[in-house]
Amino acid sequence: IGRNPKLTNDSLPATFHTQFPQLGQLWSDDCSFGPHIPSTLLELDKLQVVRMSGNQLEGELEDGIGIRYWKVLKVLALDGNKLSNIGRGIGKMNYLEKLHLRGNKLTSLPEEVPSRNNSNLTMLSLSSNQLSSLPASLAVVGATLKELYLNGNQIEELPEGLAEKLVALKKLNLAHNSIGKGENVTAGSQNSSGANDGDIAMEDADDDGDGTQHLPQDFVNRFGMPEPLTGMCTKEDECIVRMEGNPMAESIRKKYLEEVRRKEKATAMETEVIQ
Repeated sequence: IGRNPKLTNDSLPATFHTQFPQLGQLWSDDCSFGPHIPSTLLELDKLQVVRMSGNQLEGELEDGIGIRYWKVLKVLALDGNKLSNIGRGIGKMNYLEKLHLRGNKLTSLPEEVPSRNNSNLTMLSLSSNQLSSLPASLAVVGATLKELYLNGNQIEELPEGLAEKLVALKKLNLAHNSIGKGENVTAGSQNSSGANDGDIAMEDADDDGDGTQHLPQDFVNRFGMPEPLTGMCTKEDECIVRMEGNPMAESIRKKYLEEVRRKEKATAMETEVIQ
């Protein structure tokens, strides 16, 4: 029923769930449901996949999801809405594998989201929200979480010890956050355009060091520091880590390019002397 902007809470029959009691997948992207999820859709208790991206959901997601509703859900996609909070019931979803929350207005996650109950969670997308920190509870899904997308937020620092606990990670996107904020930045810092993809340039670190004080030691030990030109941490071959667009990474890039220009100038002067 997706891609139907005329489909609203009021236009959806209140008996929808009685007509499709065995429905396993609900694709309703780009409709006009909101500000809350229609109650008849919540009553579909056999759903394993729900896609409701690009609707008009606002405020707090229903607390009953995961407790009373949608208890066997494996995939929940709510990208591109205006959610400011998600219910604690998400942390009760034993079968949840993928949670898509990109492009909302989240400033934090509830306590125990994720939790040990989310023992099948392999992908969590929180990019393009308003997060300033990471929930410590991420560590409890470290054995299963393979993809973590946090690009385009306002994160200034990473928790100590988190990197060594997320043992299953294959993709970690931290691009276009505020890690290293407060340092001198001159080269297009924190450009929000393209934050969804995390593939722009980079920015700052520190003027008298290598930027390591902006990252926990366990993170540096595992992933290394951002490469000057790409902003990627490449020490661990099995995990792709993106840091471009953070002030720290942009400063590393700036200092690297300045050093390249200095060497080029010195080489040019030596050539002139020889000639």
